[in-house]
Order: sequence, then C-alpha cells, then structure tokens
Amino acid sequence: MQLISLCAFALAGLLALAFGVRYLLTREFMPYHAQVLGKPWAALEPRLQAIIIGMLKVAGAGLVGCGSAMLWLLIPLQRGEAWAAWAALTTFMAVIFPILYVVLWLRRVAPGAKTPVIPTLAAMALVVVGTVAFFVR
Repeated sequence: MQLISLCAFALAGLLALAFGVRYLLTREFMPYHAQVLGKPWAALEPRLQAIIIGMLKVAGAGLVGCGSAMLWLLIPLQRGEAWAAWAALTTFMAVIFPILYVVLWLRRVAPGAKTPVIPTLAAMALVVVGTVAFFVR
C-alpha cells in the first residue's frame, strides 16, 4: 500500500506543478475564461489584461508551491512518518478546494464553459487515495 500512496501523492504533486507552470507561462487567459466572458483575449483593454495575467501568475505560483511541497513530502512519507500524510492532505486540499469552488462557480455562470472540473477532482481523489493507502497497512 505504501507504493500506491507514494504514487498517488507524486501524481497529485506533478499535476499541481504542471497546471502551475501552465498558468505561470501563459500570456493570456485560458480558453474556458473566454467561454465564461464571451469575449476573446484581444477584446479586453490592456489594463484589464494586466490584472488578469497577474492573478493567473499568482494562482500558478500557488500551484507550483503546492506541487513542490507534495513532492518534498514524499521523503518523510517514504519513511512512514504519519505527520507527512496529514500535511500532504491538508496542504493540497487548502489549495485545491478554492480552485474547485471557482471552476464549479464559473460553470454555473457559463454552463458550456469547459472549466477543469475533472482534473481538479482527479487531483483531489489522488490525495485522498494516497492518504487512505498510507494508513492502510
């Protein structure tokens, strides 16, 4: 079960890192943002674009930090330290629950928008599976 736990936590960390890097490197909002807004990026005034890019960079940095923490926690998790499983669960959920709230809220505003609900739920499930697998011996 330890291997399942480590793999689940590692995958969740890598997912957070991947999404974080994507947001850090973006030069415009995501396609689902355009769907919600009903306007392409080019239709926004430059000052609004600057604000949105700033917020995307902050979100990306948070995800990179969360993903990095998850990967660092693999070391004590591999040693069987229970505090690390609780730290991974609480750290990840503290970052991901607000993201889930926002992507669901955006879908409510624009039901056709393809917000990343499934990847967000999958990452959450990985951390729950990792936590449960850690404690089942």
